[in-house]
Amino acid sequence: MRRLRRGRSLRSVSAAVAAAVAALTLLGALGASPGTAVVELTDGGSWLWSTAKGWVTHVNGPSGKPDFNVELAASRGHPVELTQDGVSVLVTDLETGEVSRIDPATMELVSRSFGESAAVRVVALGDLAYVIETDTGVVTRIDPRTLDIIGERIHLDAPVTGAGLDADGVLWVAVARSGELIAVRDGRRLLAVPVSAPGSALTMTVAGGRPVAVDATTPALLPVASAGADQVESRAADRSVALPPPAGGNHRLTVAPTIDGRVVPVLVEDTAVVLLVDLDANDGDASVDRVELAGQQPSADLGAPVIAAGRVYVPDNQAGRVLVYDRAAGRFEEPIQLAGGPGMLTLFVRNGTVWMNDAAGTNAVAVDSDGRRHRVDKYAPDAVVPVVDKSVPAPPPPVPEPSATRRRPSPPERSSRPPATAPVPGPQPAPLPGPTSTAPPPALPLPSRTTAPPATTPPTTTPPTTTPPTTTPTTQAPAAPGAPSVSVRSASGAVVYTVTAGAGGPAVTFAITTSTGESTTISGPGPTTNTSVTHRTDCPTVQVTAVAIGPGGESPASVPAQALGCVPPGPIQNVTQVDNGAQSGSGWAKVINWQPPADDGGGTITYVITMSDHPGGSPPYTYTDDSPTIDRLGGAIDYQKAVIQARNAAGAGPGTKKNESIWTRYQLM
Repeated sequence: MRRLRRGRSLRSVSAAVAAAVAALTLLGALGASPGTAVVELTDGGSWLWSTAKGWVTHVNGPSGKPDFNVELAASRGHPVELTQDGVSVLVTDLETGEVSRIDPATMELVSRSFGESAAVRVVALGDLAYVIETDTGVVTRIDPRTLDIIGERIHLDAPVTGAGLDADGVLWVAVARSGELIAVRDGRRLLAVPVSAPGSALTMTVAGGRPVAVDATTPALLPVASAGADQVESRAADRSVALPPPAGGNHRLTVAPTIDGRVVPVLVEDTAVVLLVDLDANDGDASVDRVELAGQQPSADLGAPVIAAGRVYVPDNQAGRVLVYDRAAGRFEEPIQLAGGPGMLTLFVRNGTVWMNDAAGTNAVAVDSDGRRHRVDKYAPDAVVPVVDKSVPAPPPPVPEPSATRRRPSPPERSSRPPATAPVPGPQPAPLPGPTSTAPPPALPLPSRTTAPPATTPPTTTPPTTTPPTTTPTTQAPAAPGAPSVSVRSASGAVVYTVTAGAGGPAVTFAITTSTGESTTISGPGPTTNTSVTHRTDCPTVQVTAVAIGPGGESPASVPAQALGCVPPGPIQNVTQVDNGAQSGSGWAKVINWQPPADDGGGTITYVITMSDHPGGSPPYTYTDDSPTIDRLGGAIDYQKAVIQARNAAGAGPGTKKNESIWTRYQLM
């Protein structure tokens, strides 16, 4: 093992840290799309990878601001996956296969390679951690604090296509070659549960703490019945949940490795369709809802969707944004833009908060359980302040020496492995600098006592003169306010933005500028919300920037935030029907007319019409029209059903379903 460079700090070190970052081709094979990972965190914050910088940034949960950087120079430019086990952060370089451990107490790294290939995945939960060599099927249990190997390696002798730890601490591994989920616990293989035909396109997820097989060939989801931690050997596949079209054929199914709850979002690749599978609905018979992404104009490069607080989030890597669907309302919210172009987007969930990171750029966003969006600038200017080791309370000059002494033991740590590292687990690497940390404390109080009295005595002789200057700088030169944060959401023909003061001096007002040419001033320190009306029908993307103004001057400009200046329209209204003047077979075909929605959402309307239920067996089809009319519906030879949706640039509104068989033949006016 080897020890890498230590971190960088902004203000203070968080006691508990966690992370989840982009995984490229490997996660695609394991059931998550390239650039998408989902893991649990422990302190309300998260670690976010920046590939160009080659560092991992810890974002503080309560403040939502970056407070610590740890540099992984050897991984700069590489795809990286981070996993948190509650004790230490495990970092996997997907290009080299090297696994590193960040100690949350000291931010030091210990690194180790496993296997002969870079195709490695780390799965961790609590005190359990496994390294899985996905090409060869070798499973190794490790100590997440030290990276030491525990027990014997397990050889599955087949590629691994998915893996996860369930709530009982059992590792489940998907093996497509045999069509099985294999259970591993305490370093031994327990059983294999058949879940699909051998050779199927098989992966898995863990939903609500239980393993679920995802079979793209059948296509179906198969939960593994829960039997308790002591009865793993008796587990078997539960009832299968069939997935409707467009699943099946050659379409891959993309899922996140872990899902909070029992609603599993499944992306059907190359179709812009997400299926929401509620495993507990209908007394366990499950239900499947279909979400069409087409109205959001997605690219072909979509990642694994996640769900939290009733909202579904789908990363669009090519567009550098995340699509947001409100399941309860049945409509899309404004997308969350993370990059100006293609990005490497990562989504993960912690305690109902969704974290989104562009690993290729500076932006990240956290969305809380109420849907509020908080932007994070990972490249904040003060994020590169060197680390001051809080465990060594020495003055600045001696700081390099402890860091030097700390690096001397590195070679032993590289070769030590279990015995040497086990007595000194990750949470307490302090024993290494022990002598250094014990020596400075006596030294520090003595100098401060010796130096302080002489230094304080002269000022005490001239206190009146010295004291005013000390107070005066504080009052006479207030600090300039820090850059504010801005969040923006779409509204009908407008955007609504909220501005909050940043760190630094007080902010009295905010100067707002928008990309549509608006300039205004609103009161601080915030959060202050205001609306910018676009007065346009083309649904422009509106970018909002804020500058804080206070007694100390002006702040730097905020990171721009943007949203569409419109929302999807409401339902069509006043639907009427008339005979089209000609008999169609043995019945009269109808002309259907309607009026535009009461709320057009602020954009130009077109209509998306889906025709189905053809007497001759013709497949359903969808078309777009500017005219609020369907020429023919019903009769004996025409389509019997139609679903009509109004759509603008923000997406399609609620559908209005019309079935010819339930109408009268009389004109409705």
